[in-house]
Amino acid sequence: MKIYSVKILLESIVVPNPNGGKTFEETIRLVKAFTKEELEQKVRNYFVDETYENALGGQTTWRFVTILDIFELIDDFAGDIDFKEVYSRFLPFEQLITANEVIELYSLAK
Repeated sequence: MKIYSVKILLESIVVPNPNGGKTFEETIRLVKAFTKEELEQKVRNYFVDETYENALGGQTTWRFVTILDIFELIDDFAGDIDFKEVYSRFLPFEQLITANEVIELYSLAK
């Protein structure tokens, strides 16, 4: 089984959205899989929509947008490393913006 570093983009959907802004999260996770195809399916199955009540009494949903990059690691790790987060940053915007615009603006797919 191989170990991959997977860069993922998540999107926050807030209803109602009184500020009119948008937040995305770029995160890098370690994932074990035999092939890239298995890896991609495993990521899609892991990142299902997660909805919760926010501080304003509305609903916030975190949604998987896309896999930005996949890198196979050559190191071996002891223990369970599946979906361990090694990097994350939030990308808040004061206006509505699409995932494709964020990817282009921050060169996330490179």
